[in-house]
Order: sequence, then C-alpha cells, then structure tokens
Amino acid sequence: MKIGKCVWKYGLIGSALLVLMVCLSCSNDDSDGGNSRPSATVRHKVAIVMPADQQVRWNRTVEWALDYIRRAQEGMDTVVDLDVEWKDENSSDLADYLQRVGSDETYVAVVGPLSSVHTRQAVAACNSYAKTLILPAISSAELQRICAAKSNVWNLVQSDITQCEILLTQAKLSELKSVSLLTTNDDYGRSYSDWMAFLASEMGLKVDFISIYNNDDELRAYMRQELEQKRNYNRALLFAPSRAEDALVFDREYAAMKGDKYYIDFPTVLCSDVVSSSTLASKLTSLHYEGLSPTSDPSSGFIKAYLARYGEEPMVGEPQLFDALLMLTYGLVARQEGETLNEALLRITSGREPWRGSWFPEDMRTAFQSLREGGRPDLSGVLGDWTFDEDTRTNILNTIYSHWILVSGKFTTMEYLSSDGSLRTISTQQAWNWQQKTLQVFDYAAKDYDYPELKDRWAVVISTSDSWTNYRHEADALAMYQLLKRHGYDDDHIILLMDDFIANNPVNPTPGVVKVRPDGENLYTDVHTDYYLRNTSLSDLKKVMLGDATAETPSVLGSNANSNVIVFWCGHGNRNRLTWGSNSQVSGEEVRDIVQQMSEQHRYRKLFFVMDACYSGTIGEACEGIPGLLMMTAANANETSKADIFDYTLNIWLSNGFTRAFQECIDENVDMNLRDLYYRLSLHTTGSHATVYNAAQYGNMFRQTMREWLDK
Repeated sequence: MKIGKCVWKYGLIGSALLVLMVCLSCSNDDSDGGNSRPSATVRHKVAIVMPADQQVRWNRTVEWALDYIRRAQEGMDTVVDLDVEWKDENSSDLADYLQRVGSDETYVAVVGPLSSVHTRQAVAACNSYAKTLILPAISSAELQRICAAKSNVWNLVQSDITQCEILLTQAKLSELKSVSLLTTNDDYGRSYSDWMAFLASEMGLKVDFISIYNNDDELRAYMRQELEQKRNYNRALLFAPSRAEDALVFDREYAAMKGDKYYIDFPTVLCSDVVSSSTLASKLTSLHYEGLSPTSDPSSGFIKAYLARYGEEPMVGEPQLFDALLMLTYGLVARQEGETLNEALLRITSGREPWRGSWFPEDMRTAFQSLREGGRPDLSGVLGDWTFDEDTRTNILNTIYSHWILVSGKFTTMEYLSSDGSLRTISTQQAWNWQQKTLQVFDYAAKDYDYPELKDRWAVVISTSDSWTNYRHEADALAMYQLLKRHGYDDDHIILLMDDFIANNPVNPTPGVVKVRPDGENLYTDVHTDYYLRNTSLSDLKKVMLGDATAETPSVLGSNANSNVIVFWCGHGNRNRLTWGSNSQVSGEEVRDIVQQMSEQHRYRKLFFVMDACYSGTIGEACEGIPGLLMMTAANANETSKADIFDYTLNIWLSNGFTRAFQECIDENVDMNLRDLYYRLSLHTTGSHATVYNAAQYGNMFRQTMREWLDK
C-alpha cells in the first residue's frame, strides 16, 4: 500500500526514483549477506517460422516454454536465454528471410516451418551453413528421407507413413472393406500416395482408387466423381490435404451436393493432421470428420496442463514447438568448447544416464545441472522420450497421435495411438499386425510347357526418362546393361535405349561417371547405346522388338523361337500408362500389342519382362494370357515404386529399390529359381509389392531358374 500511495502522489518521476531506491537496497542486501551472485545471461537468437493465422497459439506456447526454461535456471552462474524472432511462413519474402538467417551467425537455429510446402526452402538455406533446423511437425516421408543424413536437421514427428498406417488400421478395425485416397500433388501428399496402397494391401483392405489433385477444381471434380460411383457403404476415404483451405473446399462442395440422391453413400472420411487446425474447427460442418494429429505423450501431463491453462487441447505443432525450444536450450547449455550446436544436440539426445525428470522447471533444473557438468541424462520432454533413429540420429522414432473427432465446432480426442504402444497409447501392432506379408502363392506341381531348344539369348534395356532429377532410371538401366555383359551378353545381343543425359550432364560434378551407389563402380564404361530416347518413338521400339530393320531402326532383335529374351524397363508410370520422355506416354494396351505380336511371330522362346515403374502392375495385368511370357513388376496396380539410394553430394536418388534388389539377387545366384527370386524381391523391396504376372502361361516357378538368361 505504501508503494501504491507514492506512485499516486508523486507521479512517474517519483515512481522511477522509488523503484531505483528499492533496487539499490536489494543489491546492498545481497552484497552484505553474501548469499547469492547475479547471474550472467547469455542470449541466443532463434528464428521461429510458423503461420501467422495461429500466432496467438504459437506465442503462448513459446512464452510458456521460455518461462519454464528461465525458472529452471534461476540462481545458476550462467543462464541461457532465447531471443525469439517470429516470421510468418506464408509471407512472400520467406525464401530471402531464410537465406539471410541461415548465413547470419547471430542466429543459432531456425524452428519451423510447420508446412511441408515451405520446408524445402528452410532445408536449403540451413544446410548451406550447417545451421540447426528443428522441424516441429514436418511429416513428409520424402523430405525426411532427403534430410536423413543431414546432422543439422531434426524432425520431431515420425513420417506420414506411420500416420497413414494408423489411419488404415482404424479403417480395418471399423470393419470397413475398402479404402480410397484423396491427396495433393506435393511433398506432403506423396507420403500418402506412395504408401497407402502398399499398407492397405498388407492389411487386406481393397483399394478403390487413389486421386491426386493439383487445384480446387480438380478437388471438386473428385467429389462429383466419388458420389456417382455408388460404391458399397463399408469403405473409407483417406483425406490428406496439404493446406487447411482444401478442407474448406471439400466441406463446401459436399454441402452444395447434399440434394444429390447419392450423398448419403459418401464414405467414412479419415483425415490427416492438416485438417486438425483451429482455423477449421467451426467451419467444417457438412460431414462427420475424424482423424489423427501428432501430440504430446499423455503420460507427460502436458495435455492436462494445457487444458487447465487455456481451456482447450493443444493443436498440431504446439507440443513439438515447446520441445523444440527445450531441446535447443539443453544443447546450448551442454555445448562444450570447440563443439557445434549440432554436435551437442547429437550428444545429449544420445545420452542414456538415468534421469527421472520431466518438462517441469524443478526437473529441468536437475537436467541443466547435469549437462553443465558433462553428464548425459536420458532427456525427455512433453513429447516423451527423445529417441532418434540410430543411423541418422535426426528422426524421432515414436510419435503419439490424438485420434480425434470434430463435434460442434470442437476437436475432441477419443484416444491416443502410436505405432509401438507407448505409455497410455494403443499399439497399432497390438490392434492389427500389419506386418504380415501378402505373398503370391505358386503351385509347386504346376506343369511345364514343352518349349523348343534354347539356342541363344537377347536383351532389351530401356530407360524412359530424360531429366537429371530422374538420374536413377538411367543409372539403373546402365547397371542392368553391365550386369548382362558380365553374364555372357555381348553388345550385338543387347539393345540399349536411353536418352544418355546424365553422364555428361552440365550439373554432373564428375563428368563421364554414373553410379547406383555413392561408393560404387562407374557404370558409364564401354557403353554402346543403340537408340536415344529423344529420337525414338514407340513405333520404332515395336520395329526393334519384331526384328524389322530399317534406316531408322538398324539394330533389332535377331531372336526367334529358340531365343530367350529378357526386357528390362525402368521409368515413371501411372495407371495403365508409362512415360516416354517428358511429353509422351505408352499405354498397357500398346505394350501388350508388341508382346502379342512377338508371340504370334515366334520372336521368342521365353520372354522375361522386368518393369520398375509406378503402378507397373497395371501393365502386367494388360499382358496377362500371352504364352511364354513372365512379367515381374516393382509394384502392383495401385502402388508407386520407391527410390532407394540417395546421394547427398549430388542431391539425387541413384537407384530404385526393386531394381537394386533384383540385380543383386540375380548377380549373386544365377541358379535361383523364379519363385525364390520373387520371394527375395518381396522381402527386400520397400514400400511396394513386387508382383508376378502370367505365371500360369509360363510354367513352374519352382523349376525355372535365372540360368536360362544368365549363363555364368
């Protein structure tokens, strides 16, 4: 009361003098007693890149985290404090800002962005300067794989492969029979479009279709198409938009169609985390929505504390933002002389000394003390245990998801889910063992056909890509070409068709060198290219396959009824379509026409057609029923094939997973029977199902071996 009266009586000047006197008095008291010393505060600038439309949430979460961090260090000789600078990730100058921050040594780290759309810019800017980049909620599998060996990038959620798996598990447990996917054509959507069909097949769910849209008009067109299908009731739609705005388009389009007689047949809608946005809660009103979003470990107490503090549950990104600042401060406190922040973070997140702490100030205090003394406590935060991938050390290994429903404009959590059944979560492996393999079964007693005598072998190797970003397709073709030459083929019996665009590409740092492994051999050695893709049409290929030599097609197959022919085709694909360069496509019917005519003209004894392309199973389906043909594809009719080996120097994928496994298997053992080859490929091809087509028209898979094509 005395201070209050002084301020009222003497005004601002008197108030300032009084505060100064109080401060001096306090200082003298501390000095006289000798019980404490003033702390030295070391400040570090941190750029936080998040969307401004939820700034109130970000601000309060950051202020909460910083308050706890400061309280935990009270009385310590040196206090580490973070000076936060905010940047709207949707601003037009984001790329310039990130480049400036990346090169500015006064910033120790960047936290964010929240969206996959902007993450490539952040990664590019921070990687150039080894700037610490903590990504709170970037779940794109493609982005995480690309960043996997970058020691400065830290992902605080698992990839959307896990989220897709758990969504499909919910569909399976709800006894739904089939599933479709609606997602965007970008880094975020590709996690779902690349993996949904594979995971659904593992679970025994039928895939109705996968729809990938580029804009609002394509999204609306999907809605109309879906309602006209009149499919059964027992189906789910996985909706994975990369922008919250897309969910509004989805919802409004459905509302506009409610008068349609089919609307009641709309599938159960299961949403990815982007839909669980506070900006959408009161606007999505037309359908029942449920879905997943990464959240904190319920056993940490953060969710209850957040609810008590703010009267609502945390939204996606908030728990991760809290832990990003906590982990960053721990790293700064623990950093030793000569050690980078990234090295300090790697060391402290690898620590496994017993520590029963939490994210509360009193527990954080013991962690700070231990870290200052060189200890390595087993740290954790609101997300739970900070355990990162053993190989890359930058991808967190377990994420807790809130399984929510949207009711009356509010997201309500029904349960917490994870991939491994952490504390207070339900394990998807307990609910459904999705890892059981769905392998094709072949008849051990199947008959063998009476084939003519084998007298010679021919091969056709085709790469249908023509840009540096598709390096892996031409590299895989060259690897197959070299493998065939090792196993008895000369150039006169191999037709090589490719664009020859990577060995001497201006962006290739090692001209004349092509590899499928960073430490592998140069495949561009003694290469004879028969045809360049840019100068060759499908009709030209047909002449080559049918032995029709012309001025445009001088090199052709010289095969006949006593010849085995192996065809290796690598490139991009879509449903019933294969790319032919950047501007042309080949249909499954056109491939079938070529093979059918080869059969009718007795251009082969046996034809082994190996294809690595997305949705290559649709081409296999188109070729069913042709005698003497065996087709082996990297993916079934609903799946994408997956890139496999990434070169961080070239910043490019070097090989595809199926092709790598196929070539390694046949190079290692030419006496492997085809059933065992298929089995090996199934186990070693990640993210798609290697599939065999037309075995019934070919022969016994257990008795036919690769030696018919490879003689040594």
